[in-house]
Amino acid sequence: MKRDEKYLFSQLKSGDEKAFEYFFKTYFESLYQYAFQISREQVQAEEIVEDTFVMLWEKREQIDLHGTPKSYLFRMVYNQCLNYFKHKKVGDKYKEFFLHHQPVSDFSGSFTGYPLETLINQEFQELLERSIQKLPDQCRRVFTMSRLEGRKNKEIADRLGISVNTVKTQLLRGLKAVRIDLKDLIVLLFLKK
Repeated sequence: MKRDEKYLFSQLKSGDEKAFEYFFKTYFESLYQYAFQISREQVQAEEIVEDTFVMLWEKREQIDLHGTPKSYLFRMVYNQCLNYFKHKKVGDKYKEFFLHHQPVSDFSGSFTGYPLETLINQEFQELLERSIQKLPDQCRRVFTMSRLEGRKNKEIADRLGISVNTVKTQLLRGLKAVRIDLKDLIVLLFLKK
């Protein structure tokens, strides 16, 4: 453990963004590798680590550190991975529901859409668009370029004239806000089974 990490962690708890940035830069890659070993999914591993850092920042004042900051971060990622598998299991039930309720074929042989699925997709899209529009300007641009246009962080940073770390921070904020806005709909979808 680096000697000053406990001190930096106490600074992070007090709202010091530089201390947060230190932990983000120092541990993001190793936490990502750890999450990937558990989840075996690149995108999911990245989201797990992003969520971990969002949670770290949001709950920083309540954290009671026992041990090293590094071990605490790895334990947070492990718990996020467990949560991912719980949600994945519920998501698999949702997919199974739709697989067993496939669209019915009409007489011409073409398929008509399953009405509930269409309605849910429309509501999801509307909620997603409203959620994205509520984001602050820079956060909305970063989120749109990353998640909707599929651009890499470096490309976004170059286009917007900001650092890659700023892109990552803005993306974390955007993901958290959008997930909170969509949380109720997603829970409702999973409870249908």
